[in-house]
Amino acid sequence: RKVQPGSDFSAIVPVNDRFGFTVSGSASALYTAADFSQNTWAGASAATNGTTLPDTTSDKPYLTAYQFRDRPVFSKRTTLGATADYKLSHNDRLSLSIQYGFSDAQAYQRAVNFAVGAVAPGNFTTRSTRGNTGAGTLQLLNNYTKLGGPVITPALTYRHDGPVWKTEAAIGLSRSGRFNQNIDQGAFSAVTAQRTNVTVAFDDIFYLRPGRITVTDGSTGVPIDPFNINTYGLTTSTGVLLKAETYKRTAFANVRRDFFERIPVTIKAGFDLRDERFDTRTFSPTYTFVGADGRPNTVDDNASIVLDESFSQRIPPFGFPRMDVMSNQKLFGLYRSKPAYFTTNDATTHTATVQNSKHAQELVSAAFVRGDVSFFDRRLKLVGGFRVEQTNAKGEGPLIDATRNFQRDAAGKFVLGANGRPLPKTTDALASAQLTNIDRGLQAEKEYLRWFPSLNVTYNLRENLIARAGYYWSIGRPDYNQYAGGLTLPDLSVTTSPTNRTIVNNVGIKAWTAKTVKASLEYYFERVGLISVSAYQRNIRDFFGSTVFTPSSEFLQLYNLDPAVYGAYDVATQYNLSSPVRMSGVDVNYKQALTFLPNWARGVQVFANAGAQHLTGDVSGSFAGYIPRIVNWGVSVTRDRYNVRMNWNYAGRARQAVAAAGRSIEPGTYTWGSKRMIVDLSAEYRFYKRMSAFMNLSNIGDAPIDLEIAGPSTPDHAQFRSRTQYGAQWTFGLKGTF
Repeated sequence: RKVQPGSDFSAIVPVNDRFGFTVSGSASALYTAADFSQNTWAGASAATNGTTLPDTTSDKPYLTAYQFRDRPVFSKRTTLGATADYKLSHNDRLSLSIQYGFSDAQAYQRAVNFAVGAVAPGNFTTRSTRGNTGAGTLQLLNNYTKLGGPVITPALTYRHDGPVWKTEAAIGLSRSGRFNQNIDQGAFSAVTAQRTNVTVAFDDIFYLRPGRITVTDGSTGVPIDPFNINTYGLTTSTGVLLKAETYKRTAFANVRRDFFERIPVTIKAGFDLRDERFDTRTFSPTYTFVGADGRPNTVDDNASIVLDESFSQRIPPFGFPRMDVMSNQKLFGLYRSKPAYFTTNDATTHTATVQNSKHAQELVSAAFVRGDVSFFDRRLKLVGGFRVEQTNAKGEGPLIDATRNFQRDAAGKFVLGANGRPLPKTTDALASAQLTNIDRGLQAEKEYLRWFPSLNVTYNLRENLIARAGYYWSIGRPDYNQYAGGLTLPDLSVTTSPTNRTIVNNVGIKAWTAKTVKASLEYYFERVGLISVSAYQRNIRDFFGSTVFTPSSEFLQLYNLDPAVYGAYDVATQYNLSSPVRMSGVDVNYKQALTFLPNWARGVQVFANAGAQHLTGDVSGSFAGYIPRIVNWGVSVTRDRYNVRMNWNYAGRARQAVAAAGRSIEPGTYTWGSKRMIVDLSAEYRFYKRMSAFMNLSNIGDAPIDLEIAGPSTPDHAQFRSRTQYGAQWTFGLKGTF
């Protein structure tokens, strides 16, 4: 059902002069769609190879694959919260709070892939592609996920608000879990069916999709219906059981005191501790469907045996006709009743399980001191401070070492066979995988100290005109994968090469730092409203990039690797960029109640804000995704019994990443996020003193999220890469206050 109920409540209960408590809760269910369309253009989003995909010029890319999918999602969320406040004395208060939440989302994704496979020179234009006979492939892909988990966060806070001293201290805990359920709940996570030896042709290609897709049998030339499940044969299915847990412990305390009266001075000092631990494991077996005859890709593997009659009634997006789809639940039921119809590779399962087993911990210990001072009857205010942070991080991740399955003699040298290659200890695939893929065999640690000064100045030029300026330092820490991402060692029996090197995340990488200067001017209107202009410049050093280099002894010692053994092998890892990056921006904000309008138009308020930012020095493309232009504006009307508000949000085109280099892809080809306009409408009407009705209409124009891959010469219609449409969300409800 696309219409789902929801509710929330909150209560504030003052029991007596010294004690009170609050309780709150909510429950919601939400249906959303995620229609998806994707084009793959050789010479733009994909490279050519000079054989099956002939080379082309950058202004004449050609379509080689197309995918569309239908992905409805049903999400549920429940929250509960409570606080209790007890006044120990006139100036002292103790607060205990606890928050609990649980969420899960079930997503059903049905996709169809059309791939030409190979094209002959002269059989393509920017508007059509004729695939080679029998070289194409059709695929049906079904994905099912039930993703969610609980979170609970208790906290205890003490506050003293005295005439001289003011203090605050708190301790808090947080524990959250994340799961992905499928094969433990009677459904495969992913199911694939396909048809090979077909000929695929795309015609009437416009920016969104091919206007016409023709599929014929590669042997007979008979037309094939890609929307009929009998066209396809079952191939593989997978399960993905995720269990991830995060633990956080926090504690902080600070003390504040005011000095003097004529020139007010306030000093505040304190500390805080943040300890976070992350642990994740995933079990993801893959099964190959072989059917009753025990052989894959034969007649008895037809996908019609798992037809999903209900879901097949849905009409796909983007103008495609009704299509048959598979049932992940039916196929798993078949696996339970007839497991001999499936084969699995235990070695592959072990390897995937090890690679998705990670643990990381980060402890940040910080102390700060801050001072506030005012001059000229409080017209000039200075706020300055200094913060010191010590970070200790460690992680455990997969270790992959092919040489652990090589025989060695008493001197430690490899025992070679007749082919000159080391003899294996075992030829059993599972035993070999267990020897060479070590669960959390990588153990890494890192610590670093950083300090951050800051200064903010506020000056009242006039009663309604304020100037502000600030200078501060900030930090960007590496994520947990930097310490727990895994270590792949080279094959020591052969020399270094692009396919035989050490692969690891750089534990020794520095956190990047940024120094920011910001200034603003704010003018407040006499009644309700303001206009402000602000500008900033941020200089960033030591950002992250990727590199391949010959390792030093110090680098190898980070992983307890012997330089005499591994020093001759290149390392693929990350490093800190030597070139600084500068980001600058300007923001303009305006808000005003139009009190000068006649009485019949009273209560009208307008607002608008715009931001522009510019980046220089990003030679590695590490700052992909920032949006250069953002504009928001809106209007609201507020009356005694009702209010209406409408907002517009515009985000400009944004460069995201350097596209993959390759044959026929010209330099300067990037992935871009297209411009997007979102319109929201909300309203509330009070029909009784304590009761009202409300509505919230989000993205009422159903603005899609588009990605483009384009170079300087890419034709307009061939720049389109993908579109995701989530649809508009409408909420209607009643609320009351008692």
